[in-house]
Amino acid sequence: MRDLYQILGVGRAAAQVEIQKAYRRKAKNSHPDVGGSVEAFGQLSDAYTVLSDPERRARYDRNGEIDQPQLSNLDASAIEIIAQKLGLIIHAEQDVTSMDVAELIEHTVRDDIGQRKSSIAGLKRAIERLTRLRDRVKRKANGEDNMLAKVLDWHEIVTRNNIQKNEESVRVMERALEMLRDYSFAEERPAPSDGVAMALHETLQALDQLAVALNAVQAGAEANPQDCAPSAFG
Repeated sequence: MRDLYQILGVGRAAAQVEIQKAYRRKAKNSHPDVGGSVEAFGQLSDAYTVLSDPERRARYDRNGEIDQPQLSNLDASAIEIIAQKLGLIIHAEQDVTSMDVAELIEHTVRDDIGQRKSSIAGLKRAIERLTRLRDRVKRKANGEDNMLAKVLDWHEIVTRNNIQKNEESVRVMERALEMLRDYSFAEERPAPSDGVAMALHETLQALDQLAVALNAVQAGAEANPQDCAPSAFG
């Protein structure tokens, strides 16, 4: 069984600040971007994730279990949004040392929320038009199905489904904003020899803390597949 304290290079009585410093020190040299191995960096991240959480650390000290955090589907989706935004920043090939990363992520998420809400408003107006059109559709022949009314009904179902999906996306993004309030990206002044790896360190640390939780995203997606939209005729 892996000894998480040994991986971080700290004693079992180490304070939280010591654990954090040990992780930062080792992360600079073990990350794959600076020549470290993926496996070693993954073990380092796992060790820090457990030992930086007082409850999970206590369980590990008691029985040696390395439990995984349980997330709701909402939280898992919100973390996926944050990870996507961080990924765009990391791969943009810009100097992140001069960026307020948290503010940048929040700004892009709020823009997305605004676009979704605008789309919802437009879809609701479309339903109002559908209702007025349906009231006007009359079948000249008696005793037969009203095909045009059915088509309008189909459009309403699809539109309402799109409203629901957009509203769910807004809830996820609003949850992401709540999560972001618990994180900050402190400005660092790395030595020139540290290069890009040190400049990206705070961003990578946040991703490392969320990496375990992202494993739940795929399982949540498979458990809630998208329903197929109905056809116009059944």
